[in-house]
Amino acid sequence: MRKTLFTLLAILTMTTATAQTKGNYEPEFIGETNLLCINDKDTTSFAAEKQIGVVKAKAGASVFLTGIGSVKSRIQVEGATSSCVGSDAKAYRLIVKAADNKQDPNSFIQIMKFESKGDKRRCVIAKTNTFGGAQSGADDLVPFQAKKYGDTAYILNIPSTPGEYGVIVSNPNSLTEKNMTVYCYTIK
Repeated sequence: MRKTLFTLLAILTMTTATAQTKGNYEPEFIGETNLLCINDKDTTSFAAEKQIGVVKAKAGASVFLTGIGSVKSRIQVEGATSSCVGSDAKAYRLIVKAADNKQDPNSFIQIMKFESKGDKRRCVIAKTNTFGGAQSGADDLVPFQAKKYGDTAYILNIPSTPGEYGVIVSNPNSLTEKNMTVYCYTIK
C-alpha cells in the first residue's frame, strides 16, 4: 500500500512540475511578451524590454520646396539595442499574453524589425507620396506562425535572423490606443 501511494505521489509531483514549467514561460500581464531561447538541453525565458514607442513623421526637403514629395512616419524607441538579448540558441519563440486566445493573433500582434540609428531604434510604419498615395503598415513586419499556449497566451514561431525587434500588441476590442507599448528584444 505504501509503495502504491508513493508511486502515485511521485506521478502527481512530476505532472505538477511539468505544468509549472510551462506556466513559468507565460508573462504575468496582458500584452507582455517573453523571449524563449531553446537549446538541446534547456529553454531559457527572458522578459522582453518594455518601451514606449514614439511616432515621428519626417518630410523630404522637396515637400517644403515644391510641395511634391514624400512623408515617412516611423515608430521609434530609446536605445541602440535592447536589454533583452537572445544568443546562441537553436530556436527562438515568443510567448505573448492576451485576454484570451480565441482570436487570430495576426490581427493584433505585430513584430517589426528595427534599424539602429545612433541611440535609437526605429521602423517605418507609414508612407505618403504626392503621386503614389498612402501606404500604412511597417515595411519590415516579421511574419510569424502562432499556436495557443495555455488558456490566455500564444506561442509565436519567429525567425532566428540577427537584429533588433519590437512587438506591438494592440487591443482588438479598442479602436483607439493612447500609448504604444513596444516589447523589444535582440537576436545575436
